[in-house]
Amino acid sequence: MENSTELEELIESIDILEYISQFTEFSEKNGEYWALSPLKEENTPSFSVRRETNSFYDFASGIGGNVFTFVRYYFGCGPAEAVEKLREYAGSEGRTAPRRVLASCEVAKRFRKPKKAAPTEKSAVLGDNVMELYEKRPEKLAVWESEGISGAALERFQVRYDGFSNRLVYPIRAPDGKIVNIGGRTLDPDWKDRKLRKYTYFYHWGELKTIYGLAENRESILEKGEIILFEGAKSVMLADTWGIRNTGAILTSHLNPNQMSLLAGLGVRAVFALDKEVDIRQDRNIRRLRQFTGVEYIHDSEGLLDAKDSPVDKGPEVFQKLYERRLVWR
Repeated sequence: MENSTELEELIESIDILEYISQFTEFSEKNGEYWALSPLKEENTPSFSVRRETNSFYDFASGIGGNVFTFVRYYFGCGPAEAVEKLREYAGSEGRTAPRRVLASCEVAKRFRKPKKAAPTEKSAVLGDNVMELYEKRPEKLAVWESEGISGAALERFQVRYDGFSNRLVYPIRAPDGKIVNIGGRTLDPDWKDRKLRKYTYFYHWGELKTIYGLAENRESILEKGEIILFEGAKSVMLADTWGIRNTGAILTSHLNPNQMSLLAGLGVRAVFALDKEVDIRQDRNIRRLRQFTGVEYIHDSEGLLDAKDSPVDKGPEVFQKLYERRLVWR
């Protein structure tokens, strides 16, 4: 594919249930679709598809993801070949399927969604009650509590458990507070060996148009005239545990133009507290942000952090020391 947006649009254009129904037969149960795994031999159906997220999870193999993920594992092919297979399918609406699997395609037609208009650049807005799809499981939430996040912070940011994918999940809100995506962190201890993504997003979106935590923390940010920016959502939750609420997360290691515009519009000082290995002075959007507001950054000159640490990873005392010694990007 020429770019990631084109791939995302191709994935979004394919109904995952209809596609995988070429290789196994599904039955519906409480809004989920279950089948024998096409990826691993089994006798009890443990392969599930969710229509609302256009995703699958295979409990037999521990593999989950979107239709692109499925094609790579099912055919054992590389990214380029997987894209070509999806292009061929999308271009023929599945009519190239072998005769032996057409019967299962007919089963999938019972579940077929209405044709959608071509995807646009705007992010989806999910219902306010979308988090009710997930569970409050104290024994699962305890994983993050053991890493220092308080129960109050987990509740404030609506962290829940998704048994479908064995992930802790949390809503990602637009600046106006509406939920536009669900973030998930796997609890599978063997996620690397199984080639699962540690962190993932449950819904398709294009370029990020929000800053995690901005909606929840806007009042504190404006009151202090400063926003401390981390990479990940967990860092925001840890800071909240320590009573620091003028924070947000850019959800990656670089600032995009949409986020730069959001920060410029806030009219507050931006303090970047990205992972130790990131040099913000190489980021062109942060460089541009200096035209609109003050930019400061945390620099670990004393070796208090390990190579891939977030500034909050060594506890509140270390973070406070790093914050107090932050630098101004002039």
